[in-house]
Amino acid sequence: MFKLFNSIDEVFDYLYNQRKKNKRENLDRIANCYKLLGIKSNYKIIHIAGTNGKGSISEGIKTILSNCNLHVGIFTSPYVISFNERIRINDRMISDSEIMHYMNILKKFNDEYTLKYDDNIPFFELTLLMALMYFEDRKIDVLVLECGLGGRLDATNFLKTDLAIISNIGFDHMQQLGNTLEEIAYHKLGIVKNNEDLITAVDESLLPYFKDNLKDTKSNIIWVNDKIKDVHFDLKNTYFKYKGLNYKTNLIGLYQAYNMSIAIEASNYIINNINKDIIDYSLNNIFWPGRFEIINDNIILDGAHNIHAIKALCNTLKELNKKINIIYTSLKDKDYKSVISELDNIANKYYFTTINDLRKEDPNIFKSLTYKESIVIDNPFECVDYVINNINKDEIILITGSLHFISIIREYLKNK
Repeated sequence: MFKLFNSIDEVFDYLYNQRKKNKRENLDRIANCYKLLGIKSNYKIIHIAGTNGKGSISEGIKTILSNCNLHVGIFTSPYVISFNERIRINDRMISDSEIMHYMNILKKFNDEYTLKYDDNIPFFELTLLMALMYFEDRKIDVLVLECGLGGRLDATNFLKTDLAIISNIGFDHMQQLGNTLEEIAYHKLGIVKNNEDLITAVDESLLPYFKDNLKDTKSNIIWVNDKIKDVHFDLKNTYFKYKGLNYKTNLIGLYQAYNMSIAIEASNYIINNINKDIIDYSLNNIFWPGRFEIINDNIILDGAHNIHAIKALCNTLKELNKKINIIYTSLKDKDYKSVISELDNIANKYYFTTINDLRKEDPNIFKSLTYKESIVIDNPFECVDYVINNINKDEIILITGSLHFISIIREYLKNK
């Protein structure tokens, strides 16, 4: 007899333990489940892939379009504060009770699916199906849909979409996506459907590859980079010109000019000629935790965890002309050697630590990779307290290395 979930903890225990039996080679399972569940997606879909910036772009689009009185669904990953962040409509996260409602349906469905097809629906696909059921019931107008990993074989890619976005291409998830930028780009470009426009801020060197790869799709590439001018920032806003118009956003970092230009372009793709006052208000009221998030004036939290994101972060921090003290940890499967080498360009001093994760790396290994002064403090909360109490107030504390790491530190700092 089927047993209902009685608590949200039971739901998450079940959900996080759902693993696919085999490596995904096609999108047949998720497409079949979508059909069997009778889900309908009667709304426009903006599909976003890219190495970094997907979350900021999603938030920018969601904020602009919701201020145009649209009901905007957003499906994103990973989360910083809670699982519920993954599935939202405008500024409202899916509630625990709603998660339990849909997961009770999906648990029964998964049990029956496993018996019939000798296959299991894994975590990400169950989460996506939950989101699509929720968005259908709530009758959204637009869905901003982030890829989980890659694009071509990402579970999100079975849906018919209206607009594709590729933020940028950098080195991350090389085991799954390849060891060259072109190989990684090949996977990301798989989200672009026939006759579908693509908006991107990819580096100019990859534009010929993009054009060649998409020539059979008859897709129009909208490249924002050459229309962005006069980018600068302070610790409150980022300022830039796009298509000759002045903008500023409360998301801080030189790269946010590119992310927000994509958001502006995509929003105007859905609604023609949005009033600039709406865009201005929206760009200045975006909440996106853990991405160059400033706490107590001199603590910066940033979930950068790959070399592409770290380079962008370092280029931004160089502009501050302040001493940067770095609290850092990483998981074993990340390219922390390259990351630390890049961080050496801005680091005044390192404080290496660790987190409670099966993939955690020994912080003493990080220490061996740098010529800069460094201290190892295993407990991350003790590490943060030590640094706060032992640096000058005019120096910067950068906490980085992974979203999971900064999420626990963020909660700790907010509760202090």
